[in-house]
Amino acid sequence: IPEEEREKKLASCSRHRFRYIPPKTPENFWEVGFPSTQTCVERGYIKEDLAPCQRPKRRQPYAVMFSPKGKEQKT
Repeated sequence: IPEEEREKKLASCSRHRFRYIPPKTPENFWEVGFPSTQTCVERGYIKEDLAPCQRPKRRQPYAVMFSPKGKEQKT
């Protein structure tokens, strides 16, 4: 029986026909566990940045901000 005819026949006599066909699950939805980093990059979950952003610099060095001598000099 051709595919179209088979589907029509099943739809007409099947007790389990749908009025609403649910959407298919996304690709890799049923994979359990954590994928490797390489797999994540291939799937587009991770975008590689060739030039990492620079860390912001403090206005004052950390040690000066919290030293008791630094507070005395400001007052």
